[in-house]
Amino acid sequence: MKLSAPTGKLDSTFDIKRAIDIIAAAGFDALDYSQAKEPCFTMDFGKDYYTEIRKYAEDKGLFFNQSHAPFASSFKDEEESAERFTEIVESMKYAAWLGAKDIIVHPCQHLDYDTEGNPERLFEYNMDFYSRLVPYCEEYGIRVALENMWQRTGTIINHSTCSTPEEFIRYLDELGKDCFVACLDIGHAALVREAPDEFIRKLGGKRLQALHVHDVDGTSDLHTLPMYGSVNWEKVMKALADINYIGDLTFEADGFMNNKPAELLPCCEEFMAKTGRYLISRFEEYRR
Repeated sequence: MKLSAPTGKLDSTFDIKRAIDIIAAAGFDALDYSQAKEPCFTMDFGKDYYTEIRKYAEDKGLFFNQSHAPFASSFKDEEESAERFTEIVESMKYAAWLGAKDIIVHPCQHLDYDTEGNPERLFEYNMDFYSRLVPYCEEYGIRVALENMWQRTGTIINHSTCSTPEEFIRYLDELGKDCFVACLDIGHAALVREAPDEFIRKLGGKRLQALHVHDVDGTSDLHTLPMYGSVNWEKVMKALADINYIGDLTFEADGFMNNKPAELLPCCEEFMAKTGRYLISRFEEYRR
């Protein structure tokens, strides 16, 4: 199992090359290139730029295992949704230039999920949405990873698209193509009161190919380090071992670095790497 770090916080604080330097020095194997927020997905730096960044990372002993597409994936305004679809397609191309195997593309959730009939409306909308990405998966040689989501009603976090194992499985099985896999966001599962270990076992090793690893307190999407929230990580790592998970351990825990001065971020990254190595050691122990 490879250990991967997101580039977002470090890239936005410094620049991408400095981010790579810090992540490499911390002891990671791989990088999750964030295109989730501006300006990343509004600027096409050109193929030469992404090729240079890929080589820079490889020279540091790293590779890009996955990327995160812009989100949200859809809006109530159709014109805005069409514009976002174009940005997602562009982000797939950039990720492929970096050598990423997977790109995480959120399912569309622009309707209130707890309104009667909307889960089925969103299902049909998403089947069309993801199906339109298939030609680009084939052109760029990249897989699209769906992610389990959540919505907030007032102060309460509720279910949304793919937030139960049963619906996530329905989405993947209906799409029915090898270019679609599951990225299970561990924190999101816990937020909607779905036990992450049970979620893992129900998805199984064939569907589950990627992770977003972070912890939450049960009420907020903190995106903090494991063992700083409410998730039982022993159960998570045992479940991954039990399904013979073959993907990477990819952090999405940049929230741990919020409100930290830039000078401390390399230390934060080192601690994140040590935490990841510990989790991987537990996974390996359970596989014996």
